[in-house]
Amino acid sequence: MTAMTQNDLIQEIEAFAARRGVAPATVTSRAVGNSRLYSRMKSGGGCTLAIAERLRAWMAKYDDDEVAA
Repeated sequence: MTAMTQNDLIQEIEAFAARRGVAPATVTSRAVGNSRLYSRMKSGGGCTLAIAERLRAWMAKYDDDEVAA
């Protein structure tokens, strides 16, 4: 398993948001209840590993679901 960097997570959020037609802040809001997380991460702020795992799990769960986002 490869290590995930903050930039990797940002790219995953942006790609998911683009596929779903929503803003990246909407993804973080729906996944972990924090709409400001995306902008904070883009500005250099971090998130915990637990939050990153929740984000990735939520995106994986809803990636193929037409009603998720």
